[in-house]
Amino acid sequence: TVGGNLAHGDPHMDLPPILIALGASVSVAGGNGQRRIPLEDFFAGYFETALQKNELIVTLCIPPQGSARAEYVKVTTGSAEDWPALGVAVSVEAAETGIRSARIVVSAATEKAVRLRATEQSLFGAAPDEGTLKRAGDAAADEVECISDVRGSAAYKRELIRVHVQRALQAGLGRPETTH
Repeated sequence: TVGGNLAHGDPHMDLPPILIALGASVSVAGGNGQRRIPLEDFFAGYFETALQKNELIVTLCIPPQGSARAEYVKVTTGSAEDWPALGVAVSVEAAETGIRSARIVVSAATEKAVRLRATEQSLFGAAPDEGTLKRAGDAAADEVECISDVRGSAAYKRELIRVHVQRALQAGLGRPETTH
């Protein structure tokens, strides 16, 4: 189930970064009643969540997205069905005057799905051009703390973030990928 997927707290799952980028929240119920938790605050660490021992997820809420566009990029080091070395989800809204909002979330290369707020802030009002997106990839690689595992070293995953945050933003903005 979706709730079971989230409650598992596995940083390699595809849904957490996607749902965080979409601004989702969960309602959980237990012996002390119900409470709502923004999904970006739900994941506490490697296979850890904010659920108490007596709580279950009862609802998932995804707010209307308006004119924002979202994109998810899954990077595997083996086959396409393999667990990812990196997951990047973005939700971005742009106008002719610049980027209005951006939500950027990385996972699998990290202990939990992580929202990159400093990188998001750097995009606010910027022109959605190749230079801005490259700087965002660089900022994301600098902002996040990566982990090493069987899918790659922390340094390797940092480079994946640098490249794939830029690509996810390009796709989210509806722009064709440029070749270098």
